[in-house]
Amino acid sequence: MSSATGYKHFLFRPQKTFYLDICNIQDFGNSVTQEKSFFLNISREVPFQRVLTVQHSYCAQPRHNSVICKGGLVVMSGELLHKTGSDKNMKAISSGNPRNKVALKPGHSLMDWIRLGNSGNDLAGTGGAYLSVTKAQLAEHNKQDDAWLSIRGKVYNVTRYMDFHPGGPEELMKGVGTDATKIFNEVHAWVNYESILQKCVVGQLTTTCDEDIEIVPTLSPPETPTRSKSGSRQNCTTLPNKPYQMDWFQQVGSISLVFYTKTCGPDVHVHLESEDLLCIKITNRVQHLRLESAVSWPCSVLVDGNGKVQIKLTKRKPGLWSRYGTLETSPENVAEYWEVTIVNSSVITHDTRQIDFMYTQNVYNYIPVGHHVFVKANINGEDVVRPYTPVTSLAGISIPPAGCVRLLVKGYPSGTLSSWLTSQPVGTRLHLSLPLGSFNVQPLATITHLMLLAAGTGFTPMIPLITWALRSTRSKVQLIFFNKSEKDIIWQEQLNKLMADNAR
Repeated sequence: MSSATGYKHFLFRPQKTFYLDICNIQDFGNSVTQEKSFFLNISREVPFQRVLTVQHSYCAQPRHNSVICKGGLVVMSGELLHKTGSDKNMKAISSGNPRNKVALKPGHSLMDWIRLGNSGNDLAGTGGAYLSVTKAQLAEHNKQDDAWLSIRGKVYNVTRYMDFHPGGPEELMKGVGTDATKIFNEVHAWVNYESILQKCVVGQLTTTCDEDIEIVPTLSPPETPTRSKSGSRQNCTTLPNKPYQMDWFQQVGSISLVFYTKTCGPDVHVHLESEDLLCIKITNRVQHLRLESAVSWPCSVLVDGNGKVQIKLTKRKPGLWSRYGTLETSPENVAEYWEVTIVNSSVITHDTRQIDFMYTQNVYNYIPVGHHVFVKANINGEDVVRPYTPVTSLAGISIPPAGCVRLLVKGYPSGTLSSWLTSQPVGTRLHLSLPLGSFNVQPLATITHLMLLAAGTGFTPMIPLITWALRSTRSKVQLIFFNKSEKDIIWQEQLNKLMADNAR
């Protein structure tokens, strides 16, 4: 990150929408280090929550393909700013428009939906089965009281979500009974639908020889059905939980297990259930390994860009094993939430704290770039759930301990969970979910310039992205950081050191 233009600070009023013109855009790719070739012009403002819209400098009005992201956060790639020789050089990597929202009925907020999802109700309507659904079967569920749709290869039962959808049932019905990936990408590709609809998953959309779907997942989830529903669901088939190709190697004091997933950024969950019994969940496949001998905790996990996962454990008794043990494919899934305890809580700014959590069991969760976790705490007798993005050190300052999950939490006076979290002492216990998210870094792997725009704690998703870009790509990285005042800047010391240590 260049110390001259690596990151810039702007005051940001969070209750307004700012349309930001990228000026002199055609020269930007060749002049990123020249201050005069890049500036932001706030052309106009209108009230609409907290949304940043980036538009081409030659346009009088925002384009439909402008980059839009709630929470004051916009991510732009070098492809977006790359010189193309025409006026159409603003290519959005995510698209959307501020939707015409409808007034939701009382009891139908996002938090009400999360509570419904955590209530144990079968929102998918499959009795726990993970089904393989054809397009013909999907088309049968096209009514408001029986509504399925597919996004990026997965099928969701959105019947119960109808009254919770901010755009109203009519908007949601446009995709019901079909592969709605294209509609979703055109309207609000930035929405984290996987988190919102995680309890509504019916299964995977499959094809016949004359069918095609927008995006087919590379992995097959492992769940085995417990029962079938009536109608077309009886004709749907379950997907096998086939193990990944695996290797192992050892040294006198350690053993390493290697899994080849052939997918970018797989979720990895490791749980040492006893001294020689290891549970491993990689994305949606669960496997149990009965090791030849006892091992110690913690483990170390490495994941490369090709999806190779290496799990290394220390042997209790040094020596060479004749085999790693036995591998069993488990029909069971792992728990969604795991207990953690606060091991450190330190002040970062006047209203933001850095909180470190450690699992109370021998558990490790690898968190891919752009993914998040849900924090769940029981406050005044009620479970409160909020999403947060885990962070690591940016410049080698305050590196978290092995196995630690670190969050940056801004305490809001009216925020039920944030105000509670920032006031809790070391030793407080609560729960973190398994990692969730759909962000994929592969489209950014070959870019030459990566520009990041963040506001306030919207900076937290940028931290792992910056670390990944500096380690895994050759792209130049610029961060424009919006804050209400200078005292609100999070990790200012780390940002300054990062710029000094990295020419990019």
